[in-house]
Amino acid sequence: MQEESLERVLKLRWLVLVMIGLVVFGVYYAYDSVVPIADYIISEMGVTRAQYGLLFSYYSLPNLLMVLLGGILLDRVGIRKSGILFVTMCVVGVLVTALGGSKSFQLMLWGRLIYGIGAESLSVTQIKVLSKWFKWKEFAFAMGLYITLVRLGNFASLNLGTPLQTWSGNWRLALWVAFGAIVLSFIVFSLYTRLDKAKEVSFRERGSEIATDKFVFSEVFKFKRSYWLVNLLCVAFYSGVLPFVAFSKIFLQSKYDFSSGQAAFYGSLIFVSTMICTPLLGIVVDKIGKRATIMITGSVIIIPVYLALGLTDIHPALPIIGIGIAFSLVPSALWSSVPILVEQNRLGTAFGLITIIQNFGLTVVPWLVGKLTDSAGGDYTKSMLLFAFLGFVGLVLSIALIVTEKRGKPTGIELPTKIAHEQFES
Repeated sequence: MQEESLERVLKLRWLVLVMIGLVVFGVYYAYDSVVPIADYIISEMGVTRAQYGLLFSYYSLPNLLMVLLGGILLDRVGIRKSGILFVTMCVVGVLVTALGGSKSFQLMLWGRLIYGIGAESLSVTQIKVLSKWFKWKEFAFAMGLYITLVRLGNFASLNLGTPLQTWSGNWRLALWVAFGAIVLSFIVFSLYTRLDKAKEVSFRERGSEIATDKFVFSEVFKFKRSYWLVNLLCVAFYSGVLPFVAFSKIFLQSKYDFSSGQAAFYGSLIFVSTMICTPLLGIVVDKIGKRATIMITGSVIIIPVYLALGLTDIHPALPIIGIGIAFSLVPSALWSSVPILVEQNRLGTAFGLITIIQNFGLTVVPWLVGKLTDSAGGDYTKSMLLFAFLGFVGLVLSIALIVTEKRGKPTGIELPTKIAHEQFES
């Protein structure tokens, strides 16, 4: 069989992006599938807001360790084998969650735990897939499109849950639709592994894919200071956004007296602005760099919008769109920084470490938001102030990142992607 050129193989990268996008659509559809039915879970299953928050804490809890093991496994056995394992765990976890909706809240928690182990490790896998096919070639733009497809899954989940309940009269149907979405993810990823295997020779023989090495834990301590600042910024920022989404429907119903459908729609505005802005920002990051500067801008935006939601009666649409814009700025710059800061054959471990530290916040904050709200008799003011404080922490870390870049040896994260790559290679 005639050997294909690497250039010809790389033309398939946009097909790969579509396939990976379909995978993450199902994964993140399942993540938010409980949000539009939160009021039914609380009332019909007899749980508190803090207990409802555990549906997100249990998702994140095992990944304080397991996602690191997943990253190490990814570096050692490769994308295909590890990815199939992770997506299979997602299918099992979402199935158990759906069964738990009809049986017991405790079973739902176990399902979310299994699903979380698979989903977070699969997310690390997907990002490494993109770094393989878009290595130094529109990577930030590809990440922007990837995040758009992630947010499309979130958006669809938030807006379909209530109509499904209204149409069927059964709130549990939303959980089963999520199971169908994750099965689709499994099928598409299986097809991707066949494509990836067929094209592997072209990558390997031309050195585009660096051979995986045995993981050495001591290598972790050689990661640059900027990498660790990006890590901490990730946990502060994501802990200030995703738990808000988890409680957005019941918060909007409580404070603004919205209907179930209205609350789900306004909560999903975060993802509308994210879907629009993130690919455009990816192009900007590839062309001009300025990743640390963009992270500062996103952190500055998020503080006043949470203060407005918590301390004023302003209509929530504009503040929520503001959260979405910030949620476009920071991730588009943050995730595209990692391949500049870390060697290719350590990316699985590097992304795994970021996800672990991120999950510290995502384990504690959803439960804490529910607890603060329960203790305040259903008032969310303290929770909004907590989110604003996390935005302030992100701002401090972003400033520290840019100071590190200016005072120490530059890593290249403020440079355009191509130039940063050339500097890294030299």
